[in-house]
Amino acid sequence: MKKMKKIFALLIAMIMVLGMSTMVFAQDIGGTQADGKGQIKISNAAKGETYTIYKLFDATLGEKGEVAYKGSIPSELATYFEETSTGSGYVKATAAAGTATNMSDGLKAALKTWANAQSANAGTAVSDGTTLNFNNLDYGYYVVTTTQGEQLVSVDTTMPTVSIIDKNTTTPTAGKKVDGQDTATASIGDTVTFTATFDTTNYIGEEQVKSYTISDTLPPFLGSVAITEVKIVQSADDKTTYPDVDLSSTYTNFTNKQIIIPWVDNNNSSLYKNGSVINITYTAVVTSTVNINGANTNKVTLTPNKDKEGKDPFKTPYSDTAVVNTYGAALKKVDDQGNPLKGAEFTVAGLVVEAVTGEPGVYRVVSYNPESTTPSAAMTVNDDGKLYIIGLASDVTLKVTESKAPDGYNKLTKTTDLTAQVLTKTIYETSGTRYYDADGNLYAQEETGTTATTVTKNYTDLDASAVSIVNEKGVELPSTGGIGTTIFYIIGAILVIGAGVVLVTRRRMNAK
Repeated sequence: MKKMKKIFALLIAMIMVLGMSTMVFAQDIGGTQADGKGQIKISNAAKGETYTIYKLFDATLGEKGEVAYKGSIPSELATYFEETSTGSGYVKATAAAGTATNMSDGLKAALKTWANAQSANAGTAVSDGTTLNFNNLDYGYYVVTTTQGEQLVSVDTTMPTVSIIDKNTTTPTAGKKVDGQDTATASIGDTVTFTATFDTTNYIGEEQVKSYTISDTLPPFLGSVAITEVKIVQSADDKTTYPDVDLSSTYTNFTNKQIIIPWVDNNNSSLYKNGSVINITYTAVVTSTVNINGANTNKVTLTPNKDKEGKDPFKTPYSDTAVVNTYGAALKKVDDQGNPLKGAEFTVAGLVVEAVTGEPGVYRVVSYNPESTTPSAAMTVNDDGKLYIIGLASDVTLKVTESKAPDGYNKLTKTTDLTAQVLTKTIYETSGTRYYDADGNLYAQEETGTTATTVTKNYTDLDASAVSIVNEKGVELPSTGGIGTTIFYIIGAILVIGAGVVLVTRRRMNAK
């Protein structure tokens, strides 16, 4: 018998659990919904947000569902509503109000102003995160506002139930740019600026967010990282007045590649409005560890936490990446027949470089200042006459000066432009079927898909696009025009022979 009681008790418990799992929780304001009354249902109310409804006009219903609105038109809404031709207090919308499915921006702003000035409302509630129902309303035309700033919804409860999707509720997101782009290029030594933007929410489901952790990978190719701005601002959809909160003096650097922003006070009240946006700006210097031949990816992650210290994260983090690319440039030293020459040296104004160990003719950028006239250290071509300068932004054009010519060749007296070349490229290829008529003219095509192939080259693959700098051989002087040097050799020889003849003649005469 005791065993049967235990089994029965277990079955009852299981039934209760199953019943609870299928139960739909809701927050009812105004009692249990009754027949013949209106209801406003906010199906995704944000926990902790205050929702308020204001009644603007009364509504009457005809036997076949006809609707007539009646009431006084507030002066600030006179542009958008007017009395009907029958008068007697019945109202209709003007063209300025928009349509039944698309309210004009002007009316939205005017309704918000009107609602904010009202001393009484038809109902207000702080959401517990479940479906929020305003029950037992008289039929009418209502305005719904929230403390987050109004994604304004006007409701006529001439239907038994009107459902609203609150556009103010948000899911966290993360976005990142470098120098204002998803992908940017920079030379080694350049300072790049990262901007990270995060949409936030005060609750995720039933759980309150107590802090946000912002993490950045900060790989070795980024050095001297410094946070210049941390601000918390209202969202673009929030039209209420909300002063920006500047935390720039609190956060100046990442600690262990992250910062933690508390999101509640000591009473667990949210410090910032639901849907607030975190904006972070920070700078970094591109270092010599940058990958010349491929993308240098930097990832930022936003993690909402259930505690203030960032030690109890929610399951889902939110992240985005930005890419910094750096490239190379090449030149080759040749004679007038295109044969490579070794021994030439070059300099570039404003450039500081270092030789790459074990790779003759390869120099890595340390820094580049296009405004400087100070020449770089001499860079020597390798035995194949080639010179590579790696670590340049794609928009850089160097002014190259030959500081030493190969032995037996004349040195150039003018500079040569040298432009960085892209080493990584994504090629998009579309596949499909093309249809041609009898004359061979294309008249239709069907695309079945597009594939992307990333081609990565080493800087030695720049040979095909290397700038050729030609030297000419040295010549006997003068090289053109004049009487040449031969006549001087002949005159010299005659003088020597003549001097010899004179000397012999004198000796013979003295001997006599």
